[in-house]
Amino acid sequence: MENPYLKFADHFYSLSPYDLQHLSECVLCKIEQVFEDKLCSKCTHIELTEKDIKFAITEAMKDIVLDLRKQELEIKRIQLQQAEVLLHVDRRIVG
Repeated sequence: MENPYLKFADHFYSLSPYDLQHLSECVLCKIEQVFEDKLCSKCTHIELTEKDIKFAITEAMKDIVLDLRKQELEIKRIQLQQAEVLLHVDRRIVG
């Protein structure tokens, strides 16, 4: 069984600069979304901790995985629709 960390690193290594930028944006948006109160409260001296950053990165990765799965489902739905159209066309030609 392939180590998931190595598999992730391999995929990460193959990302284009555009994809890396998009990934960074997703992580940054998640940090801003989850810790907006800490980021905006300069006068209270609340700082993001390592735990906060790890949490935000993990949540961003979960969101990305869900987006990928949704995209895969949409592709499969389109493929199913195309197969149904082809089957109905074949039935009309044969019949």
